[in-house]
Amino acid sequence: MGYLQHKMRLKLHCSLLALLLFSLLALPVWALETEQDYSVEPPLLLQWGFVHFPPLIYLDEEKKPKGDLAELMAAISLDSGIPYKAMLFPNIRAIFNLNQQQINFAIAAKSLVNNENNFLISRFPVAEIQLRTLWRTGTKPVHSIEDLMAKRLILLRGYTYGGIRAKVEQISENNFEVENHERALTALKFKRGDYAIVYKSASEYSMSMAAKTDFEYSIIGTVELFFILNAKVPYAEQIMQRLEAAFLRYQETLNVKN
Repeated sequence: MGYLQHKMRLKLHCSLLALLLFSLLALPVWALETEQDYSVEPPLLLQWGFVHFPPLIYLDEEKKPKGDLAELMAAISLDSGIPYKAMLFPNIRAIFNLNQQQINFAIAAKSLVNNENNFLISRFPVAEIQLRTLWRTGTKPVHSIEDLMAKRLILLRGYTYGGIRAKVEQISENNFEVENHERALTALKFKRGDYAIVYKSASEYSMSMAAKTDFEYSIIGTVELFFILNAKVPYAEQIMQRLEAAFLRYQETLNVKN
């Protein structure tokens, strides 16, 4: 009798297990997906494309990202729990890859994206860079974009200058394009142009690394940088929310230290 009861209980357990497995397999795919707990484990690796822009971001001798933006990204990743892979590209290639969705994340000016509908952009800037006009000592000073009318300019190839590049190119003449700040300073030194439009941090870094040359400058604007995330990334809105929240906590930490 005891043997028959044990055998019946075993059959019952097996039947319940089979029913449970069948129920799980019968669930539609969307039901399984909606039950994922995104707050626990983000299903994404951010592919962060960046350009050589010391001291804000660059690769050190060990080919590891360094600079203020590298520190920011590492802190945001640690706080949010969202991993990332940093990839260095030439400037124009980085812009192309972002707009062609070959990378899914950037810290950049809004003006770099061709269609904002394809991206989620953070509600607030996460960094800013001062924009300057630079000239050799002895050249007539300028204080606004309008002062550059019909002047020979040295411009950084591929940079939008926060959206003012089109206006600058319309009013100036005989523009000379260079790849980076080091070459912009060299071109200005050897009079390939009368003025160079540069970014503060990168130009100061380049001047500190180069031979002494007397330059003067005026501030013509500020370029704000934002988190830019491909909108087709799974859970894009939740990911952006976590990145923004992590940034605000990071900012509070910096304010406390200061």
